[in-house]
Parts: sequence; structure tokens; C-alpha cells
Amino acid sequence: MEGPRNSHTAPRDYSDEQPAVSLPGVLAAVRRQALWLAGTAAVVVAFTIFYTLRQRPVYEASTTLRLAEQQNAGNPTDLLTALSAPSSIETEIEILRSLRVAQDVVDSLGLQASVLVPQGVARSALFRELRGVGDAAPGAYVVRREPDDFSVTAPDGHQGRAPYGAPLVVAGLELEPLPPVEGVAKTIELSVAPASAVAEAVRAALRVTRPQPNAAMVVLSYRSVDPQLASAVANAVAQSYIARRNEMQKQQARAGVQFLETQVQVIGAELREAESALEQFRRARFVIDPEAQAGDQVKRLADLRAEREQLAAERSELGALLAKARGAAADGAGDWTVFASSPSLAKNQALSGIVQQLSSAETERSRLGTWRTAADPDVATIQRTIMLLRSRLVELAASQLRSLDGQAQGLDSALARSDARLQQIPEVQVRYARLRRQVDLDGQLYTLLQTRLKESQISEAMEIANIQVVDPAMVPTRPLGGRRLMNLLFGTASGLLLGLLVAFMREASDTRVRSREEVLRITQLPLLAAIPRIPAPNGRGRQREPAERIETRLVTRHAPRSPAAEAYRALRTSLAFSTARRKAPLKTLVVTSAEPEDGKTTTAVNLALALAEQGHRVVLVAADQRRPVLHKVLHTERAPGLSDVLRGTAALETVIHHVPLPDHATGTLDFVSAGRPVPNPAELLGSAAARDLLSKLAERYDEVILDTPPLSVVTDAAVLATEADGLLVVARMGSTHGEELRRAVEELAGIGARVVGTVLTDVHHAEDRYGYRYGHKYHYSSDEDGSSSDGR
Repeated sequence: MEGPRNSHTAPRDYSDEQPAVSLPGVLAAVRRQALWLAGTAAVVVAFTIFYTLRQRPVYEASTTLRLAEQQNAGNPTDLLTALSAPSSIETEIEILRSLRVAQDVVDSLGLQASVLVPQGVARSALFRELRGVGDAAPGAYVVRREPDDFSVTAPDGHQGRAPYGAPLVVAGLELEPLPPVEGVAKTIELSVAPASAVAEAVRAALRVTRPQPNAAMVVLSYRSVDPQLASAVANAVAQSYIARRNEMQKQQARAGVQFLETQVQVIGAELREAESALEQFRRARFVIDPEAQAGDQVKRLADLRAEREQLAAERSELGALLAKARGAAADGAGDWTVFASSPSLAKNQALSGIVQQLSSAETERSRLGTWRTAADPDVATIQRTIMLLRSRLVELAASQLRSLDGQAQGLDSALARSDARLQQIPEVQVRYARLRRQVDLDGQLYTLLQTRLKESQISEAMEIANIQVVDPAMVPTRPLGGRRLMNLLFGTASGLLLGLLVAFMREASDTRVRSREEVLRITQLPLLAAIPRIPAPNGRGRQREPAERIETRLVTRHAPRSPAAEAYRALRTSLAFSTARRKAPLKTLVVTSAEPEDGKTTTAVNLALALAEQGHRVVLVAADQRRPVLHKVLHTERAPGLSDVLRGTAALETVIHHVPLPDHATGTLDFVSAGRPVPNPAELLGSAAARDLLSKLAERYDEVILDTPPLSVVTDAAVLATEADGLLVVARMGSTHGEELRRAVEELAGIGARVVGTVLTDVHHAEDRYGYRYGHKYHYSSDEDGSSSDGR
């Protein structure tokens, strides 16, 4: 009995082995919280039904519009089209939803005022006219209709009265009710809201859609509890939109006309200025036709160059002749005919005559020289004549050469002037072309703008109709049918979601043990057995007394072939293996739990029966002095018992009761009841007498099983645990709180108790947090031999 305090094998660490959320676990949680889930869903659905039934029926009216491309009469120009072209369909849809259009509808239909009482009656059946004038005072208005007249009470208490047929303005609200009719309330309650708020509400209730993406068609729909108002609002939105679009396009056309008129004046002034600049340039440069004049200049320059070249040739030739003439011998004869053939001298008649005379004189001298001497008077006379003619010829040639030099100088000056004028021709042409082009451009633009101005003036005067109402809104006769169904579906879905949320919140806040993994993780101890749920006979369950309930759960006696009985036999086997691993035998075993009603007593009795079936000598001790029930379960007397033996008022032999076993059991089972009540059970169980009693029982029996109170209630089990060979902690699935179980194990570890493991009772897949199923369907049939104590 003095073995080591913590001789059991170190438990495996299960702290990180937390199964992930799984579908079976979710379904198990839903089954456990089914009542809360169903209750929450029922409340939400009931509220949805109540709210839906109180809702007034809603009607929807729709108008179909065709948004055509911009068309203008009179063959519109590109400029006008650019100024007045319509926007895209998406932009037009946004314009339909705009606040300005909504405000127009509110003002035209008087939507600032809404009828509160009576409900379900159209505005047109109550009022001939109802609209806000300026800023109507918001608040509640009361209209009382009398047979001959009516009265109106404003929110500030101001009252007004008028006969039927005459509109009445009270606090900015203009109204003219209809006389009362049979079956309609005479008192009407109105609610007036700010125009901006009502316009926003109209925008919110208005839907604009495109039935076909490729079609220039839009459908605008409006919903209201008043069918006539729904139709009126849809049509009013369409009319307001069309009016605003037409006015916008007319403004664009007017802006185009104003722009064109300004441009006509500007371009006209520019045209006159360009024409004046061109005329001044032509006068200053004597320009008539620059291209023709440029051609004449080029031709003249070519002629001058040719004449200058010819003149240069003549000068050269004449110079050569002149040099020849001056260098000729006095008595020699020359070919003076070349002078006559020279182009520059051929036109000189005098020179031609001198050449002829000179030629004749030299001929005569040659004739006389044949037979006369130079001294002959005739020869001398001829010689003097020749010399005179030669000098005359040289003088004429020199004079002609000087004339040619003068002509050359004149031609050079003419060529220089022609070159200068020719160099100025491109600049003149460019400037002339620029001025001419500016005049032409201004003239064309001026003509174009004049034409566009006339066309724009025609377009401004015409009605532009590129938006058409294809189908106007009709007064709906049937309310929207899917609204209530959608409310019910939404309420049901919301109720289920809210119910699931409540169920999961309760599940998350539930700290009770609901799986084998949680027991392993919390206690860090081996789980020796998982006992399946034992069904109560006839479904009575908790209606029975505790002793009666425990007796019905003695499955090793009453249902030895059941899964629960097999689980207790598995516990017996686990304890046997645990004993084999221990250095000291497991003779005395304390069975306890963290909380009451965890199944410790049921486990102690069934374990004792299972050990006795296998041939062991077992004694079961009722160590629960607070609320003993084992004597009732085993049908014995409470006293004398354990307390009497420990106090010395009874002998051990007198308190041992033999428990009958099934025929197949080969061992024995004795029972020691709790005994008479004592005021100090813990001190009694921790006394030396208790230690002596445990030693005697351990010597007499193979196993001593002690049923003790829960650890969270009293310390009896902890006191006995320090003296016993081992302690078994029992937890119940769905009942034992994890924190209590952890605290109990920590307390046992703190006092050095030898905890051999844990047992999880009442295991059922419906209570399992992760939806796992434990146990198996296999067990012996009634006609099989039940002699096998292990059930295997």
C-alpha cells in the first residue's frame, strides 16, 4: 500500500489534437440546439407574417420610352450635330433618375402631401387638387369634410375653411377635397414632407431599365400603394424628362445660333481685312499675275544673257582684228575683207567702203610694184592712200570696239537688275500666296457660316422630337404578387440563419464535454473506456428514483450482450493492461467524478460485476457517505456498513453482503454498504482505521472498488485517493463541464493521487461535438452461448 504516488505511465499529450469543424459535428450541434433553432426561426417567421399581412398592397406602373438618335430638319451640319447630339443611353437613364426630374414630378403632382387616413383610398377619390405652394410647412394636416364646406387644420394650429369647388391654401398647402361619399371617412389626415425629401423618395422608388441591351428603349417603373398615383408618377417622369430634353436641345440650338452670329461678324471682319491687305500688296509690288510675271522675267534674263555673250564674242573678234590691223607692215598687203565680214563691222557702211577702197589700193600698188619702184610717184601716192585708209580703218574699228564696250556695260547693268528682280520673285509669290490663301479661307468660312446660321435658325424654330413615349403607364389593376412571397421566403431564411447563429453561439458557450478528444485534451490522461448511452426502459428515464435508474443500468447483469456491457468489459481489460504496466498491483481502485450524476456509481457497479464475471474476487465499497444509493441498488441495508466498521461499532464480517451473480460468472462479488450517517465523513475516511480496513480488504480480495462522492462537492474521494492504489475519473458526455473536469484532475495531481485514467459515459453521436459515432452494432444474439465473459 506504500507504492509510489504517481506510478502510472505518463499520459500522451493531446493538447494540440483538436478536430477541425466537420459536417457531422455541425449536424450534431444542430440536433442538440434544435429547440432553440426552431424557436428562433418560428419567432422570426411569425414576425415576418405579421409584418407582411399589415403591409398595404403595392402596385407598379411602367412607361416605355424610345430614345432615338438626334435628328434635325434642314440637313443639319456637323457643327450643329456636335452641339446638340444626345448623350448615350446610360447617360439618359441617369437623367431620368436625376433629382431635377423628380422635383418636377413632386411639384406637378403635389407629392409633398400623402394621405395617411383613410388607407387604401386613392388620392383622386379624395381630392380634386392637392399640391404644395412654395415651401409648405411639413407636418400633419387634418381635413374635415362637411356636407357644404370643408376645413383644414395646419400643424401650427392655423385653420382654414372654404366651400367645395374653391381651392384653399393653408400653410403653403393648396387643396380642394371632394365632397364626402357614403362609405368613405369624412376626416382625412395628411402628412406633408419637405420637397427635397419627397424627391429623394421618388428617386428611390423609380426604376429605369433597358429591356434589350442593343435597343434604344428604356422602361421606367414606379411603385406605390396607390395604383393611380403609380401611373401618374411614371407618366409625369416621362413628360418631365421629355420637356427637359427638348428645352436642353433648344438651348443648345440657341447657343449655336448665337455662336454662329458672332463668328459671322468676326470672320467677315477678317475677310475684309485680308482683302485690303492683298490689294495693298499688289499695288505696292505691281503684281497682276505673279506666275506670268515671273515667266517674263526669266525669258528676258535669258535674252540678255544671250545678247551679252554675243557682244562679248564680237568684242573679242574686233579686238583681234584691231590688233592685227595695227601690227600690219606698211608695205604689206592684208586680208581686209575680214573686217567687212565681222558682225560688229558689217553694219557700218563707211567701214565697208574703206575696206573696199583699201583692197583696191593695195591691188593697184601690187600691180605697179611689178614694174615700178617705190620711189615712183604713182607708187608713193598709192602708198600714202593705203596708209591713210589703214588709219581710217583702225580708227573706225577702235570706235566700234569702244561702242561694244559701252553696250557690254549696259548689258551687265541690265543683267544685274534682272537678277535682282528674279531673286525677289519667290518672296513675292509666297507673300501673294499667303494673302490670297487667307482671303480664300476667310471667304469660304464666311460663306459656310452664313449657310450654317440659316440652318441653325431653322432648327431653333423647329420642335426637336428624338424621344418618344412608346407605351404610357396604365393604372395597374393587380398588386405585385411576389412581394409577400419574397417577404415570407426572406423571413424564413433570416429565421433559419438567426436560429443557426443562436445555436452556434450556445454551442460555442457550452463548455460541457462532448467528445473523447475533449476528455483527452482536458485531462491529459488515458481514456480507458467510452461507455455508450444506456437507454432507459419504457422511456421513463429521469422519472425514476436514482437507485432505480442505476439498477436499470446494470447492463453487465441485465443485458450482458449489449454494447454498454461490452464497453465495461473493455474497461476491465484496460485496467488489466494498466496493472501490467505498473510496478505495484492495482488492488484498491477509487471511482469518482468531477460533478454529480456523471455515472460514477453505475461505472463502479458494472466494473465490479465485469471483474467478478472473469473469476476475480471483488468487493464493492459504498464510500459515499453523503448520498449513498448502492444499498438500494443491490437491495441490502445501509447499516451496519463502512462507517460502523471505521467507528468500531461493527465487525467487518457483519457488514459484508454477498451479491448474486449470473450463472456464467466464475468469481465472487461482495458489497459493503455506507453504514450509518456520520457528521464527519472526510475525517473518518482519512483515519487510520480506514487505512487498516483497505489493507484487510486488499488481502482478502483481488480488487477493491470504492464508490466515492464527486470531487467538486466534497473531498472524500481525494482523501481515499491518497491511500488507494489507483483512481478512476468518470465524466459524462454532454453533462460534465470541462473546467470542472480540469480542476478535478489538477487537484488530484496536486495531492499526488495515482490516477490511472478516465471513463466517458453516456456516449452518443448526437451529443458528440464532432458528430463521431462510437461503439458498434455487433453483439451476441439470444440463442448464442453467453459463457464468454469477454463477449469476444
